[in-house]
Amino acid sequence: MTAKILLPVFAAALSAAAPAMAGPDVVTVRNISHVELSAGVPIVDERGMPIGTVKKVAGNTIVLTDGTTDYDVPVTELYAYTQDGADRFASRLPKSALRQAG
Repeated sequence: MTAKILLPVFAAALSAAAPAMAGPDVVTVRNISHVELSAGVPIVDERGMPIGTVKKVAGNTIVLTDGTTDYDVPVTELYAYTQDGADRFASRLPKSALRQAG
């Protein structure tokens, strides 16, 4: 009899706590493929600071430019997240770790 009473109480408590656990700061990220990228797409670092824009896609590598220097970045080092209803693209590597194109 006790189990019949506790189950609905536990379920109600869990559903009430679920929205609080998600919170407004939760960001879902996903891996991307080279077909999602094209020239001019901005790339940011993990803090949201601009690194540069896609100059060109060459297979599974992109050439990223900051206006003065070009960098080769494997697509596997990039990911996407949604902010304000739009996809944003970011690098897992900080700008200081990017390899200059060449």
